Amino acid sequence: MTYLFENVSGIFNKLLAKERDPINQARIKMLAYILVLYLLFTGVLIFAYIAGGEMLHLYRVSIVFIATLLLIGTAYFTHAWKIVSHIVIWFLTLAVWTNLSIYVQDINIETLQFIWLSCALSFYMHGLKWGWFYSVINVLPVLIYTAIDNKNYFYIGAGAHEVSQLTYLFVTAYNFSLIIFLQYYFFKVFNKNFITLTQTKNELNDLNNKLKKTLSEVNTLSNSRMEFLSTMSHELRTPLNGVIGISNALLLQNPREDQEENLAVLKFSAENLLLLINDILDFNKFDSDKVELERISFDFVALVKNNCASLKLKAQEKMLDLNLHIDEELCGKHVCSDPTRLTQVLQNLINNAIKFTEKGSVSLHIEINNISEETMRLRFMVADTGIGIEKHRQKSVFEPFVQASASTSRRYGGTGLGLPIVKKVLAMFNSHIELVSTPNLGTKIIFDIDFKYEDHNTCIFPKSINIKHDLAHLKILVTEDNPVNILVIKKTLEQWNIIPTIAENGLMALQKLEQETFDVILMDLYMPEMDGYEAATLIRNLDDTIKANTPIIALTASANNNIAQKIVDAGMNDYLSKPFNPEHLFRKLKNLTDAVER
Repeated sequence: MTYLFENVSGIFNKLLAKERDPINQARIKMLAYILVLYLLFTGVLIFAYIAGGEMLHLYRVSIVFIATLLLIGTAYFTHAWKIVSHIVIWFLTLAVWTNLSIYVQDINIETLQFIWLSCALSFYMHGLKWGWFYSVINVLPVLIYTAIDNKNYFYIGAGAHEVSQLTYLFVTAYNFSLIIFLQYYFFKVFNKNFITLTQTKNELNDLNNKLKKTLSEVNTLSNSRMEFLSTMSHELRTPLNGVIGISNALLLQNPREDQEENLAVLKFSAENLLLLINDILDFNKFDSDKVELERISFDFVALVKNNCASLKLKAQEKMLDLNLHIDEELCGKHVCSDPTRLTQVLQNLINNAIKFTEKGSVSLHIEINNISEETMRLRFMVADTGIGIEKHRQKSVFEPFVQASASTSRRYGGTGLGLPIVKKVLAMFNSHIELVSTPNLGTKIIFDIDFKYEDHNTCIFPKSINIKHDLAHLKILVTEDNPVNILVIKKTLEQWNIIPTIAENGLMALQKLEQETFDVILMDLYMPEMDGYEAATLIRNLDDTIKANTPIIALTASANNNIAQKIVDAGMNDYLSKPFNPEHLFRKLKNLTDAVER
């Protein structure tokens, strides 16, 4: 039986191939079964009515037979199966009306079967709206006929035109069989789709559970990676602190010319290695969405000038002019933002400009683009006269690990992370980069940042550092467990005539502080016995208010994301990342001790 149905529905295989909806495919198959089987049904009735001499029924069935052939041809050649199904339902409706008005002139079993077929088929084939429409136009004539019939009871009679018992039995049995088949088939398809949907839902639930598990594992792996990078950061920065610190100390001891050249190369190499490490660590932080902007008030002009001053020597080594053009209205303005991330943007862009410029100049232009009572929009432009970037590569340079070309990577080195980091930081500032570049002529990078600001009476400019400045009066306690780091800090402080006291862990620092008073404490964060956080917290809780308020500068080689907040929570005043620039330490000592004296 199933094989027969498959052959019947095979008539519309081309039509089925074009339909992707399983419900519509079921409708097409159902229409094919109805048309082909009705063709057989009416064919049998034609012979029966000829044999019985029932001419009126013969005419009617012959019309249905011819119409069925035409409908099969229409559906097959035009693929208009929906229109064909409408016509089929109209034929059934017409059968109901003609039974009531002409052939039977009453309501018999055959009429009720036609009504049921047209209602069911309309809902199955065309949905709710058409189902209701066809149901109304099939049921309404019956209700009207019953209402106007002069009989006092509902009568289902044989009708005015008698037919043979065998023919009537065949018609009735066939119609019931078709009704049962339609119910069976559509329910079968519905049930199959329901089971498929249930299985799909279960598969999706299983997939979601697996995805959640995978995401959890990815998060765990990401956290482990960050923890590993943080540990590696500490392990890598500690020896670099020794290399860079000793290089700085030796360069300040009047070395011979050949020694100075060797030390400069050593320092340059170590600082380059540090930049590469910082880029990789920062990129991983951004990639893991572990970075948030701080909100700190700082002198904007001083920050910019410090950044340019720190790169001046690098530009001079390549005989380049490093120019700063800053709007005079910015003098005396303190902004509330993240100075570390802003420094990161400026350092990366100016460093890049110097790296890729062989002759000419590098310039930083900053101007006020828009200003109100509380906020101002500043436009930054870093311009150089370097190698430039070809038009088709200008977007790709902001992708991780990508440089303008393979030759650029070989010639200039680097990780290709500078500009992607800049892009990510600027996105945190709700800003974006505009790049204008011409090969062999130079590059301009432009971006805008909105700042909240406040005016101060004077413009604070960074002072050039005089290493002969007498800081010998300062008593400094250095809390550090690494012998190389101790040597670096001692030699750095000795440049300024400071002889520090050394404590190898937090517990020893507390003991030293109980014995004498210090002007500043330089506190390493990770030490045996007692770490820097715990030591700082205990110092802030001392009964002696003078000792409890001793300025503390944290020294750390860690790259933890919440390091700044943890330092503030422990009560420390400031921090320096290892390896540190002696000039930065000098400024922090000067600023802290001046503030205490005032």
